[in-house]
Amino acid sequence: MQQLLYRIQFANDETAFEELYRAQAFRLFQFAFAFVRSKETAEEIVNDVFLKLWQNRGRIDQIKNLSVYLYVAVKNTASNYLRKKVTTDELAVDHFYLSPDPESMLVTTELRKKIAQSIDTLPPRCKLIFKLVKEDGLSATEVAEILDISYKTVTTQLTIALKKLEELLRPSLQEYKIRV
Repeated sequence: MQQLLYRIQFANDETAFEELYRAQAFRLFQFAFAFVRSKETAEEIVNDVFLKLWQNRGRIDQIKNLSVYLYVAVKNTASNYLRKKVTTDELAVDHFYLSPDPESMLVTTELRKKIAQSIDTLPPRCKLIFKLVKEDGLSATEVAEILDISYKTVTTQLTIALKKLEELLRPSLQEYKIRV
């Protein structure tokens, strides 16, 4: 990643920038969509953030953690959009994708559907934190920084999400003889 950022900053390497965009854009799109609930607007927000990054590429080395920087920039851009929007919709995360791994590939389609439905029942903030930690692989500290909340709030929300999911999924998991 550092080599990629070096090429962007010091060589104005558009290919390296496109590579960075391809690696980060989809997760940032999902994050933006959680706020604005519009595919086009979420895409526009992500593109605006990357455009600003390209325009300010000479200062990339001043960014401590690029992933956190991009999430915060998307959150701020989405917040600005929502402030300007006349009607305010309830913020919710409608898109949650379970990342495939060998274990989840063995789980039946029915169980995956129950998992997705259970995740969908989480309160919006709890669901967003769960997604950022479990799907996007961010640490609790990074999520706290991105959402501008305390580390303790993140860990509490994550604990609530896991307990609720365990409670909701216990009957299904026992049916499939998966130990909780």
